Parts: sequence; C-alpha cells; structure tokens
Amino acid sequence: MLSAWLASSVVATDTIDFNEQIRPILSRHCTACHGPDEESRSAGFRIDTFDGATEWAVVPGDADGSEVMDRVRSDEEGYRMPPAEHGHALTEKEIQLLEQWINEGADYAKHWSFVAPVQSELPTSKHDAWANGNPIDQFVAAKLDSMELAPSEQAEPHRLIRRVALDLTGLPPSESQVQRYVDAPTSETYESIVDELLESQAYGERWAAMWLDLARYADTIGYSGDENRTIWPWRDWGIRAFNSNMPYDQFTIEQIAGDMLDDPTDQQLLATAFHRNTLNNSEGGTNDEEFRTVAVKDRISTTINVWMGLTMRCAECHTHKYDPISQKEYYQFLDFFNQTEDSDKTDDRPCLEMFPEGGVIEKSDLDAQLAAAREKAAAASDVWTVLKPTDAKSKAGSRFEMLDDDSVVAFGKNPFHDDYTITFILPAGTHHGLRLEAIPDKRHNGNTGRSGPGWFMISEVQVTTGFGDELIEHSLRDAEDDHHSPNNEFKHAIDGKIDGRGWVVKHPQQGYRVRREAIMTFAKPIKAKKPIGLTVKVINNAPWNEANVGRVRISATQVEDPADKYRNKQLAPHQRELKRLLTQLASPYRVPIMKERPADQRRESYVNIRGAFMNHGEQVKAAVPESFHEFPAEANKDRLGVAKWLVSPNNPLTARVTVNRFWARMFGMGIVETEEDFGTQGVLPTNQELLDWLAVDFQEHGWNVKRLLKQIAMSATYRQTGIVSKEAIEKDPRNRYLSRGPRFRLSAEVVRDQALAVSGLLSDKLYGPPVYPPSPIKRITNAFTGGMTWTVSEGEDRYRRAIYTFLKRSQPHPLFETFDMATRDVCNMRRLRTNTPLQSFMTLNDETFIECARALATKMQKAGGDYRQQVREGLETALLRPAEEQELETLTRLFRDTRADYLSDVDNARRFAATTGSSELDDQRTADLAAMTVVANVILNLDSFLTH
Repeated sequence: MLSAWLASSVVATDTIDFNEQIRPILSRHCTACHGPDEESRSAGFRIDTFDGATEWAVVPGDADGSEVMDRVRSDEEGYRMPPAEHGHALTEKEIQLLEQWINEGADYAKHWSFVAPVQSELPTSKHDAWANGNPIDQFVAAKLDSMELAPSEQAEPHRLIRRVALDLTGLPPSESQVQRYVDAPTSETYESIVDELLESQAYGERWAAMWLDLARYADTIGYSGDENRTIWPWRDWGIRAFNSNMPYDQFTIEQIAGDMLDDPTDQQLLATAFHRNTLNNSEGGTNDEEFRTVAVKDRISTTINVWMGLTMRCAECHTHKYDPISQKEYYQFLDFFNQTEDSDKTDDRPCLEMFPEGGVIEKSDLDAQLAAAREKAAAASDVWTVLKPTDAKSKAGSRFEMLDDDSVVAFGKNPFHDDYTITFILPAGTHHGLRLEAIPDKRHNGNTGRSGPGWFMISEVQVTTGFGDELIEHSLRDAEDDHHSPNNEFKHAIDGKIDGRGWVVKHPQQGYRVRREAIMTFAKPIKAKKPIGLTVKVINNAPWNEANVGRVRISATQVEDPADKYRNKQLAPHQRELKRLLTQLASPYRVPIMKERPADQRRESYVNIRGAFMNHGEQVKAAVPESFHEFPAEANKDRLGVAKWLVSPNNPLTARVTVNRFWARMFGMGIVETEEDFGTQGVLPTNQELLDWLAVDFQEHGWNVKRLLKQIAMSATYRQTGIVSKEAIEKDPRNRYLSRGPRFRLSAEVVRDQALAVSGLLSDKLYGPPVYPPSPIKRITNAFTGGMTWTVSEGEDRYRRAIYTFLKRSQPHPLFETFDMATRDVCNMRRLRTNTPLQSFMTLNDETFIECARALATKMQKAGGDYRQQVREGLETALLRPAEEQELETLTRLFRDTRADYLSDVDNARRFAATTGSSELDDQRTADLAAMTVVANVILNLDSFLTH
C-alpha cells in the first residue's frame, strides 16, 4: 500500500515537504534498521532524527558530500543501501527527492499526526457555488481543483435516500421516505429524512455493530475451550449509547474506567465490559498469570489502536521500529491496566449481576417493581404473613444469613449437602397452614466452585411447633397437587436437573413437576395465644454435584383453606407477577466487568524481556510515552487518568482517528486509508486540512457523533452520484479524492439485514440474549468442552438483525466469515472488502436468503397484475427505484423458463417453494410461486442490491 502511494507521489516540487515526500522513503527503505529500536539498530546509525542522520551520513546543504547519497547510488554489494537482503534499491525519483531534500538543508518535521490539529482557513475554488459555504465541500472542491477534476452532479433522489438510510441505520429506507424526497427533492426534505434516520432505533444497532469489531466482541471466551460468556448486555449498552447520542468523550471514559467514577451506576460499571472482551483460557493446567498478562497487553494495544490509531503492541518485545514508543514506555503504559482484579479465572470474575427484563435492568429498578407488585398482591389478598427467622443451625457446618426479605440463605463450608433446622416466630392467632418458598440464589455460588443457577435442592421438610414440652404434629397438604401426607412430613424426591422456572421435583405419583413453593394445610389449626417458636427442618441430602445454594422462607395464614384462597382469581395475576420478578431476581446475568484492586494490593510492573511475562527486567511505574501529549495534571495515574488523557484537548490523535472512522463508514474509505495506523508507516491523509478541520470542530461541539454524521450526510460531496466519468476514473480511480459519490459493497450485517427487511421478515425487536438464525454448520466441536449444537431460534428471533447473532470465536456464523468480518480475537479497525465466489454461494443458497426470496416472491404475487408487473414489484421493492426495461425483460424471461421447468417437475417446485405437504396450491400455482422465488432470489443477488 505504501509503495503504491509512493509510485504516485514522489514527484519533485519547488520545496520538499518532509512528511509527504521524505518520511515515506525513509520508512520504507531505512528505518527498520536505522530507526528508534536501539537493540536492532545497524552500525549504530539512526536516520529517523536530524541529530542521528547528521552525525556522519547526512551533510545538510551538501548532497554530494553526504555518505547516505553515495550508499543509495552505489551498485557495490555490501556497500549499497538498503542491502539486497533487506529490500529493493531506491528508484531514481526517490534518489532525486533525497538529494533535493539534503541540498535544501535536510530539515526534519514531527510526524503530522503527532502535531495537534488546527483549523485552517476555508479554501476557495472555482466550484464555490457547488460547495455553497459547506466546509467539507470547500476543502473537497479545492483538492479537486488541484487535480483538475470537477465534482459530480447530485445522485438521483431514490438512490440518494437508499444510500443515506443504509449508511446511517444499516437498513433500507421506507417507501414513504423515498417517495417523499422524489416528490420534493429539496435540501429541506432531505434534511428531515436524515434527522428521522438519526433518531431511529436502527441507528444505534448499525453503529454499535461497527464498535463490536473494535471491541473484539464475541459471545465466547476463545482459546481451545471457547465456552460461552454472558457479555451481550454490554453490546446492548453500546446500542443504547449510540441511540442516546452519548458524547464520545463520555463514551470513552465510561468504557475505559466507568468503575472508577464517583459512585458509578450499574450502567457505568457495565460499560467497562469493553475491556473484558479479552480472551480467557479455562483449560486445566494453564498458567492464569500468563493469560492474565496476555489480556492486559491486549487491552493497552486495543486502547491505543482504537483511540489513537497507533500500533503500540509492536513495542512489547523491543522498542517500536517506526513510531516513538520505547519498550520501557510500553510497560510503563501497561502499569495503568495492570491493577485490575480479573485474573483469567474460569468464572470470569469480577462480574456485575444484572437482571433480565427485555434485555437487562438494574437491580434497584427490579426491586422497585417487586415492591409495587407485593403491595398489589397484599391489597388483593391478605393470605400470608411472612414469619421472622430467629435462629438457624446446621448439621454439617454451614453458615447462615438472614436477609431483609426474612428469607434465610445457607453458605460456607458445605451448604449443598446438609440438614438445617430454622426457627421462626409464629404470631399469636389461629393458623391454618404454612407456605414454604425455596428461592434460587447466586450470591454464594462461588463456594460450590460451579456456575449453575443456584437452586436450593430440598428432599424433605419437617415442621414442628412446641408449647412447652408438648409437641404438636400436623399432617400437611401440598396445595398444588392435593397430595396428602399421612404424617407430619412433607416429602418430595428431588431430581438433580435444573429448570429455569423453579424446582424440578419427582413426585411419587405424578412424576417430574416444576415447583417453587408448597402450601401446607394443618389437619388441626394451631391456636397460639402469644407468639411461639416454629421449627422447620430442611433435609437437603441431594448428591453434592446436583445441589446448590438458595434461600428458604416461611409464611403462615389464618385463612381456613389457604389452597383454595391461593387459587383465587383476583390474587392470581398479582401472584404470577411476583413469581416473575422473583425469578428474575433469583437468576441474574453475571457480566464480566473491570474492577481495580485495592491500593494495598497494587501489582508491580516490569519490562518483560523479549515479551516473556516471567522474564522481568527493569521495574516501571505508570506513565505515558514521552513523545505524546502530557498526562492531565489533575488526573491520577490510573485508568481513569488514561481515559481523560485520551480525550484531552491536547491529544492530537483521538479526534482525528474518530472522525476518520465515521468518515470511512460513510464513504467506504477514510481520509487516512489506514484507519489502524496513523503512525509513520500509515498512508498519508488525502486531505489533511479537511481532516483537521473536522477533528477540531468535533471536539468544539461536544464530541457529538450524530452531529458529525449529519454534517457528512448533508454535504454535497456525499450527495454526489456514484456514476464515474472517464476523466475521474483516470485521475481518481479509487475515489480517494471524492470526485464522485460513494459506492461499495455492503457489510456482512447489512447484506443480511437488508434482505430480511425488503422481504418483510425482519424483526424489529431490540436487545437481549444472542439468537441463532439458520446456519449451514450444525455442530461445532471444541477441545475439552465438547462444543455446541447450533439450535435454530424460533419465532421472530430467527429473523432478528445480525448484530444479535450468537458469535462463537472459534466458529463464527459463515455469513460473517464469508463477508470479511475479521476474527474477534483482537481489535479490528477496518474490514478489507473482498469479492469471492463464496459470497455468491452464500446469498444464493443460504437458508435465510432462500426464506427471504420466498417471502419476497409472495409479496410480488400479492401485488397482483401479470407476471411482468409482479417482477416490477419485486425490483422496485428491493432497489427502491424504478425498474429498468432490460431488467424487466430479463427477469420476466427467467420466470417463464423456470416456470416451464417446474411444471414438468412439480415435486421439485413444492420443495423449493416450501409448500410440501400443503394442499392449498394446485400444480400451476405451485410452479408459479417456485419460479417467482427464483426471480426474487436473483433480485436479492443483484449488484445494485448488494452494493452501497
């Protein structure tokens, strides 16, 4: 890529520009051996600085007297530079540029991206009328002037609205939006549609999908086992952050160090899961410290790459060969991230407990809902009084905690194989029955060494009350199944399986049933003149590997028939709501987050010699590389300080890198093409003045992402037609200088989502656990863990947006791999688009795309008219523009030929149209539907459909 740039850029000018013309030559041919890395520096000679170069090889003002010129001109083996084994000789044009540069004084300049951006004056050009005062257009017009090119006319209305909708939301626009602009193609109409797109829920899904690449997001932990990880709530956090237009500086701080903010909310803690997307090795026998260190190194690499566009990881084993980052500075920066609690443990701790409700909500919100539900239930019926626990004893040494809801939780030494005797206070009055609740709980799950849902596995309950020495025994009745026990024991054999709805119990007569509580009616009421003690004995003798930890709670009632009262229709809906909320509280999601170690447990950090984590060199303390901007004076030397450093007004890179990233998604290529490398090896910006103007403007307007995207979308540059002139294809073949509008192949997610949208199958359901759409790979095998079977989701989950698809690192969905999604093992700054036959195989034959074609074909037929009119309906539904005559003729002919084939093989038609076993369609209509499905399949594979 760099050589291609050089081929078009090394042309002598009146005055040499070091960054544009000389630095690329030195970077390509010289710096690897004569650069910043002192350990690999040849002959002790350094050419990337003025002092190093002029020590003996460069004489400013005298190219003929400079040894470097003798070396690059020489043909003598062993003397010529660079040596043959290290690269090609310099071209004649490159030698001429070096000569001119030395004769002009051999001036060096700081790399352009390490200098803070400033807004230059807006340029003028002969295309000022086209630019119409828009800064973006003024800079672009001036650049086109310098290349003797003119901007292109505006795109046709329907094409422009489709383009901007796909860019801003990842979905096609509505037909009404297209028609509105076609009817009134004014700037005002266009702006109103852009505003609608920016405010749609689909906007957040589209831009969060981009962010997942940077965050190396996946639903599994990687390495050989690649087990599942519950981190999708962070994905939803990202969608919400984009939809709410969270300022990018806040977006940065919360993800890097939300846990270190004053009194952080659960959502700010959740944001830090950004850096828990690192891999985790759960294989037995591995060294936790080794893989913890790998994760920390990944975090600092990702942080600098995402926010500053630099390849810091190069300095892990030695000083960076091209950019000003020494190996010591690398490990000084690592010390900021070396103080977190996570340590590659199998349970992924530390974790944040979050609760399921259309995604996730905070516990405080769920508690408030529970309190409200309890009030409603109490108002509907005063059946139960929760008894206060006063004492609990254990046979096997468990410990107990009395909770605010008057339940008792067991934990400690052996809570999963124990008998408990718990004493409650039974208030004065006449009592007809008791209710026993066994509530699943995860709070002490770590004591069992396992990660199950946390059920209290009860095999037998005995209830006794005592009046002095008198023991009163009572027969108990289970209100759910009316099973009568002959004595005072209420028994169920507990099966070890776990069910998300309650206990799984094995009843003597009725087999397996789900149970969360039991209501027991006394054969003879208990009449207490004053409060008395009531003892509940819980015999928890399930095998240790089937048991877990939970809570038990007892309530009493003064209603004669609590079983019948319990079934009261007035109370039932409130009771169901209580059960739902209690289930959610009992089964939280555990999301890995960042958490700082206490100050007295701070880790020491060392230079890792050759990058080996056990090979300690010099001890280091947290600091940023000296060549970068200063660390904020008011900030602590911790992750929060780093986050503030990243978004500091003095940082020359973060705003540039961010603006360039959004620009690239809108135009198909960044102003700096190498989004991942703004360092000395990166490609120079095509229009630095424009990039710097946008970067400063972005910061001055509150890091407002929606405003930035609207600026781009509203520019005349963006609104140009994608049709290219002969002159433009010669002078600007890749549209780097924006002589025309953007046109490029859609991303993997948009390819799928668009097909679902135009066919009418797409679900607009937001948030929640990952889903499993159809996949050609049904079984995935992993070492040690046995892998997984891909079980296709049912209902609308089958047709949700691609961002919600379960992503397994070791075997991502084939759609993602085929359409250029890079591995999520590491941060990926941009996807390199390819064009392969496998992509066509996917969109022609994959089950989802065939289902989309069937659905679109049905829509085409329902539109009515003759076959040609139905074909027109399909084209215009998919492409959102008038169908062209050639398209209509070709596809109508395809329909007729295919229908004839299907009429001769109706069984095949039924299979393809998915009407097998249906008697609704006769042979003719079956062949029609199958043939129209073929036509729809072709429409969904048109270049016009799959490109921007």
